Amino acid sequence: EPYPLQMGDGTYSIKVLANIVDNRYATIFGTSLNVQLADEKAPFLTAHQLVMFDEESQAAKLAKKLTADIETDIEKIEAICRYIIDNIDYDYEKARTVKPGYLPDCDEILESGKGICFDYASLLAAMLRSLGIPTKLVTGYVAPDYLYHAWNEVYVEGTGWIRINRFYSIYREDQGWVHMDPTFAAGMKGSANASEFINNSNNYRKRLEY
Repeated sequence: EPYPLQMGDGTYSIKVLANIVDNRYATIFGTSLNVQLADEKAPFLTAHQLVMFDEESQAAKLAKKLTADIETDIEKIEAICRYIIDNIDYDYEKARTVKPGYLPDCDEILESGKGICFDYASLLAAMLRSLGIPTKLVTGYVAPDYLYHAWNEVYVEGTGWIRINRFYSIYREDQGWVHMDPTFAAGMKGSANASEFINNSNNYRKRLEY
């Protein structure tokens, strides 16, 4: 089982727990690791439970196919994002019935053509990571009611303004990490309001990143 080390350098405590009954668990293994990353972006290039893929997965194969003739990361990000937005529909029934502990399956999402925000963010992260583009899956809260939500941050080299489709994602690149929300972009296809909403940082409250 791959463990993400997304908090950077430091000491990590790792525990393996066994389910005893219902929601009760017992620790069967525990250890600590002193970590010094060779590259702070490395944790956002690999697979783990929330962003699961390998070179044989359909998500990775599709990402490679969609970007076969593309050279720049910006164009690759746009191609992948555009595909997800155009081909994955929001699953309202799943959003209503999803159980705690749910884990996305990127290949299943592609096959069904639908998903919830967690699925959108996981799929975008898996496809971009498979191309060597550092991508975070972020969870937190979103306006107007600040309900729980998942979105992405993607690392792009350089500084200044970058544009990824004029309707749904014009982002200001600052420290390298670019804010992206494929769920809202898909839900507001072709609307300038999508870009305005996504780019307003007051609409998002980050809690965790993986």
